[in-house]
Amino acid sequence: MRLYPGDIGAATGLVINEWAQITRADGSAIAGLYASGNEANSIMGGTYPGPGITIGPAITFAYRAVRHALGAAQARRAASSGG
Repeated sequence: MRLYPGDIGAATGLVINEWAQITRADGSAIAGLYASGNEANSIMGGTYPGPGITIGPAITFAYRAVRHALGAAQARRAASSGG
């Protein structure tokens, strides 16, 4: 059997900000659109050092995305109720 070494994943994806919001080319966030894990650009600077490297960032940025989305929803609710 011949073995051919190769990458097991990509290290590129959608560019996100610190709240996991997907950003446009100009760096502005797209409201309500989030990404984490393999869908987001690697926090490892464009490399994929090994299996499992996306698990920690996926959990972290998913948490931050939910926190951000909840804050935005609460702000909308407060604005619509008048205070």
